[in-house]
Amino acid sequence: ESGPALPAGTVIGLGPIRLPAYLDRPQLVTALSEHQYRLDERNRWAERLDENIARTLSQALAGRLGVEQVVRYPWPARQRLDYQLSFDILQLHQTAAGRSVLSAQWQLKQGERSLAGKRFECSEAAADSADAIVAAQSACLSRFAAELAGAVRAAATAR
Repeated sequence: ESGPALPAGTVIGLGPIRLPAYLDRPQLVTALSEHQYRLDERNRWAERLDENIARTLSQALAGRLGVEQVVRYPWPARQRLDYQLSFDILQLHQTAAGRSVLSAQWQLKQGERSLAGKRFECSEAAADSADAIVAAQSACLSRFAAELAGAVRAAATAR
């Protein structure tokens, strides 16, 4: 899972991160069916979900890759990047069957050149409590960070 740190001074750009409209809200979301969602009015995210995901992933990537700088989108026009990770969160919710799901489509670029990209899927059993759902979603985000870090490490090693 981990390997040698990337060269000193490596800068990773994280973003843009796109969320579907159903997640662009403060409440935790449970899918009742394929087309129907329940918003949990009692349990809300402490911050915007895209901000939360960006902060969580930037900390995880910095730690996993041994880099000092993971800059979040939007960055200054003159910012030098070695790699850019962008992604679309396709799903992040609790299912009616009691599973917490995360699916995302990600892309790794170096300048304008696409180096890698694929779909990430994670599903974790989670009891129907806010704490369990958030813990399961955190576990999925941690796995997502591991996949992204692996892709960056593979690209850096291939150079």
